[in-house]
Amino acid sequence: MTEPLQTVLVVTDDHPMTSEIAYAFPDEVTVSFAEDAREALQLMRETTPSVVIMDIRTGSAGGYGLSRDMAADDRLRDVPRFILLERREDSWLAKQAGATLSRVMPIPNEELVEEALALTSGRSVSH
Repeated sequence: MTEPLQTVLVVTDDHPMTSEIAYAFPDEVTVSFAEDAREALQLMRETTPSVVIMDIRTGSAGGYGLSRDMAADDRLRDVPRFILLERREDSWLAKQAGATLSRVMPIPNEELVEEALALTSGRSVSH
């Protein structure tokens, strides 16, 4: 039996980050991008991702608002949410929003990929 394909949704309006992440995941992983929470929710209406990586500062409500919206949606509440923070002090915001994992940027691409894919399989990675 083959393992289901993994889909990752990255929510950020940081175009250099988008370019880096686009090439960091293995070819068998489908990576989609949204620039804000509204666009992300629209994409998630079409396809439920395996994991969502979100920049806490993206758009008006940022990753915080998107994570809370996902937690309130029956179809999206169990999707792992990986919030990227600007500073360690914001980790409490990520917890309040229901983040599965949060990390302070910058995070090396290899670690971001490893941790995101671990979330899709229910494993945890500690650094």
